[in-house]
Amino acid sequence: MKTNLFHFRPMAAAIAAAMVLASTVSAATAAVTTQLEPGEVALGQSAQLTITTSGDGNDPVSPPSVPGLEFVSVGQSSQMESINGVTSSTTAETYEVIPQHAGKFTIPALSRGAKVLVLYVRPSGAAAGNNSGASSLPPPATSGLSAGPTSLTKDGTAFVRLRLPKRELYVGEIVPVDIQVGVRAGLAASISGLPTLNGDAFMLNKLSSKPEQAQENIDGQPYSVLTWHSALAVVKPGDFSLNVETPLTVKMRVAPQRRPRLPQGMFGDSMMDDAFSDSFFQDFFGGTTEKEITVASEAETLKVLPLPTEGRPAGFDGAVGKFEVASELSAAQGAAGDPLTLRLKVTGAGSFDRVNSAVLGQVDGWKTYKPTAKFEPADNAGYSGEKDFEQAVIPMQPGRQIVPALTFSFFDPDTRRYETKLTAPLSVEVSPAPAESLDAATASASIASPAPANEPPRDGLRPDHVVRDSTVASLQPLYFQAWFVGSQGALVLCFAGGVFFLHRKERRASDSDATQRHEASTAITSCLAEMDAASTAGDAARFFQSARVALQQKLAASWHTAPASITIAEIDARLNGQGGEIRRVFSLADQAAYSGQHLSTADFQQWKEIVREQIQHTEAL
Repeated sequence: MKTNLFHFRPMAAAIAAAMVLASTVSAATAAVTTQLEPGEVALGQSAQLTITTSGDGNDPVSPPSVPGLEFVSVGQSSQMESINGVTSSTTAETYEVIPQHAGKFTIPALSRGAKVLVLYVRPSGAAAGNNSGASSLPPPATSGLSAGPTSLTKDGTAFVRLRLPKRELYVGEIVPVDIQVGVRAGLAASISGLPTLNGDAFMLNKLSSKPEQAQENIDGQPYSVLTWHSALAVVKPGDFSLNVETPLTVKMRVAPQRRPRLPQGMFGDSMMDDAFSDSFFQDFFGGTTEKEITVASEAETLKVLPLPTEGRPAGFDGAVGKFEVASELSAAQGAAGDPLTLRLKVTGAGSFDRVNSAVLGQVDGWKTYKPTAKFEPADNAGYSGEKDFEQAVIPMQPGRQIVPALTFSFFDPDTRRYETKLTAPLSVEVSPAPAESLDAATASASIASPAPANEPPRDGLRPDHVVRDSTVASLQPLYFQAWFVGSQGALVLCFAGGVFFLHRKERRASDSDATQRHEASTAITSCLAEMDAASTAGDAARFFQSARVALQQKLAASWHTAPASITIAEIDARLNGQGGEIRRVFSLADQAAYSGQHLSTADFQQWKEIVREQIQHTEAL
């Protein structure tokens, strides 16, 4: 027996090595594929990145860090299958890709053999394939706008005018506005920068680099007028003063110094004096000079009212404006277990950024997944348009299934009351799943077919009988035979190998945590430096974006998750209502990305201190 065991040990080692090699090969065959749709978007829109990891024992793959792009996790789906005892899984993680500025972005390959993805971001409002910055969409409806007073500069060279539809607004309301800059005809002027808003309770949507041009007479003088169409958002209640200002570079003609008058009688008379005083010679010998000026509009007094609490619906989430809703299913028939697409369409005008997918939620009798959203503006200011939500839903039971009416609540500032819109209920005929149909057919066939005549009764016992055609060569017990002992040894080796690899996996996980903390520390240092540069440049959007990324890196290292998955919803869920300053930074990053908000030097310094303090105290949270 000792000889048998001795000969078996090499075989056991070979089996264990083969199992380790098979596991390694299986893990190595894990494949990562990426898909980006669409490949071109306008600034203010987002693309969708899907990272699919397939293989045995695959781990989710996070998107890389790309300057100028933000990746926000919106959902994950997993699928497992077993073929001939070999189990494999596929995990698909979907991210919303949000660009911070226009340009060409390259997303590197996530694994060997994977493709490099390219996202083209054109300026807001620019037509597809056009990088000129001109908008292909019409301006918002401005028939109800009233112009404020026109205040010319002291020398009458220019003016700035703000046109608003009304002077009493509600918190969360968005209204169309026009900003007009006029320059006296005949003056060569250039815009040194876009108009900026002076008012801490308001945010202005991004302005196009190519405004409309027209001519206008003021006090008998012709002026060239540039008009920007935009939308103004209100963020807090109170009485406020609002105006806009624009820096201009004006080239002005300087008259030449008047030459001394010649004595009477020289050259015969004063004809030469009169000739050199002619306007032709004045224009010919005269020069021009550049002058930097800042033109501001007259201050407008606006009253901002808080949203009323009386009559506020339970499902109200802050949307203010006028909206209509409709829903539909991708098909009127389906099978149990097969996915359908539920679409919700919200159209109208108002604060579309506060129109979210909470109205979809859970549907009884259906398995639901996280919805996706897409906004299509109807004007170049994003004031009106259509927001579409799509959600995958799976009917779980056959028969006639109903998707109940969906409700959407908003506040109408014209009627000064809350409105609730309902969609029509949707019905679908759900047939049994194919597997259930096959089982039912098999069961009915077995009932209809009579049992063979030589088969014993199903309600009785088979009689005992002696098997005479099988013999053995030895009476040695099974547990003493070499092959049985060898198989037990193989099981022991497999168990030991499993313990070893489990310990190794835990050690790698510990090393991975240390690596993530190191990478997070490096990224945070870079973001803080970027915040300093942005505050020096007065770029509020870049400042708050860098602040949000720094906090995402810190929280992700503490919570052992991907930075892109750290959202406001995740912060609320994990911090249980704490972390208000962190939440404000995330909100301001979204607002500053499209509002062009201006901060003072003191504001930049205050927010830098807040962000640094939150980074230091994240571990305590």
